[in-house]
Formats: sequence, C-alpha cells, structure tokens
Amino acid sequence: MTLELQRSAVACGKVILLGEHSVVYGQPALAAGLARGLTLHATPLPDRGAAIELSVPSWALDLRLTPDTDHPVARACLEVLTHCDGPVTGWRIDGEARIPCRAGLGSSAALTVALARLALGPQASAEPDLEEVVAASLVGERVFHGTPSGLDSAVAARGGVVAFERGASGSGEPIELGAPVSLVVIPSGIPRQTGALVAGVRMRRDRLPTVIDPVIGALGQLVTRGRAALTAGQLHVLAELTTVAHELLSALGVSLPELDLLCAAAVRHGALAAKLTGAGGGGCVIALCDTRAAAQAVVTGLRAEFPALTSAPFFVEIESGQP
Repeated sequence: MTLELQRSAVACGKVILLGEHSVVYGQPALAAGLARGLTLHATPLPDRGAAIELSVPSWALDLRLTPDTDHPVARACLEVLTHCDGPVTGWRIDGEARIPCRAGLGSSAALTVALARLALGPQASAEPDLEEVVAASLVGERVFHGTPSGLDSAVAARGGVVAFERGASGSGEPIELGAPVSLVVIPSGIPRQTGALVAGVRMRRDRLPTVIDPVIGALGQLVTRGRAALTAGQLHVLAELTTVAHELLSALGVSLPELDLLCAAAVRHGALAAKLTGAGGGGCVIALCDTRAAAQAVVTGLRAEFPALTSAPFFVEIESGQP
C-alpha cells in the first residue's frame, strides 16, 4: 500500500503575549498565533521509493529526508512522519513561510504541526484531531528543544489566543477576544539560544530565590489580568500590563539594550506599549497598537529608523479562532 500525504496544510507562527520564562515554573502564559505562518504543499515524486524532498526557500531549507541524516530539521520531520504512520519516501514538500526562522516566532513548531497535518489528513474523516496534531508535533519539537513546554505546538495548531499552563491540556485553552488585537512584530536580528536563556534565569533564581520568585509570580499575575483584559477588549489595560511585563523580564536578565531601544522606538512611533517576546536575549519585540492604521504607522516608522534590520517589522491582527 502506498502511503499518502494530504496535499496542503497550514500552521501558525506564535508570539508570547505574557508569561514567558515564568511558564517554566508552572505559571500560566498567553500566546497568540500568527495566521498562516507556514503553508506546506505535498506532491508525489515519480519514484515513490526516493527520499522525501523538503524545501522552504525563505528559511534556506533544501533537504532530503534520509534515514542516516544528522540534520536536526530532517530528523525532526522523519520523527513526525513515523509517529503519524505517514510515508517516509516518495514525496516533495514545498513550504511558503510568512514568518522568519530562528527568531523566536515558533518556526519549528509551525513546521512540525503542518507536517503532522499532512501525514494525519488522509487518515482522518475530517480535520485531524487537535490533540493528535499537537502530540505529533511534540515528537519533532523534542529533536529541536529537548523538553519543550508544548506552548509553541499548541499555538501553531490552534491559532487565535491560547492560555497555556505546563502540565494542563496539551493544546491549551482558546481565549475569546473582546476585540481584535493589532500587533507589530519586530525581529531584532540578534541570534539567541533559548536553552541558555532559560538556564540563566534558573541560575539567577537559584542564587536569589527570595528576589526572583516574586518576579516569576508577578509575571503569572500579569497573565491573569491580561486574560481578563483581552476578553473585555481593554487594550489600554493590556498595554500597561505589557509595559510591566517587559520590565519584569528585564529583571530576570533576558532583555538587551537593543531590545529596550526597539521597544522605546515602537512607542515613539505610536504603539501603546512594547515588550520582548519569547526567550529574549535577541529574537523579537512585539508592539501593541489600538488600530490597524496606528500599527501600519509603527511599521513605517521603524523601517525608516532601522533600515539595517535583517527582517523588516510587520503587522499582524490577532483574532479568535483557528489558523
């Protein structure tokens, strides 16, 4: 029997709105999906026994998924396909990405979620089960990240805004928004290693537990308040919480002067507030705006002020619902 793939599948990128780092210690987090972060298209190869070809040009990925590979992307993809009882030969998979890779925007989870949907689609009578997609994604995410929290996979699969708590439901809890959220995503172009940043916070906590534990708890409280603000459509409340979150993350040692500069510039160009998103130490900043027009003005202003950014700032509108 020739194993099939669904011919196309999508997954979201992600930004963490509130709760990065504190989520490692059992606190809740709020994350938002970046719609259609990655779309994969599958076509059968003439030789159904040939190695799968994977190409995502904007991520500089052009791989053959061979069993003896030591490339982490190829290994992760083969793990996902095998977990899903999907084909491991005979297909070409082409990807269209709307998010940069290695920028803290969940590119690896977008890849593993979309790939799981390709593999599970032909086996499902309708849309593949969400929990099953997340579980398959995590098999690949472990190749990239060792012991991922599951947050990225949950958001990549579900889209919208997700409340996530480690150890709770694998796919997170969807949040109904009182109003769409206009964000500007600003890639700093500064590389960072999530594992090293998480370890750095842990070492600071080990040295100063009575100082750092209250900071971690405060980040968790921001999530509770932020969830209520999102549900009520209270963007100005969310903006104040966003500002405080960046200051608390700075206290954990994960911001940089360059990220602080981008946050200040975004506010100067009309954003309500801005903060680092993800592990910090580089990666991206997100800026919260009250209208689409304000967000577009922030994009224009930042592109003019920082023409040397590796990836240009871009606007996204976050709404409730699937990718």
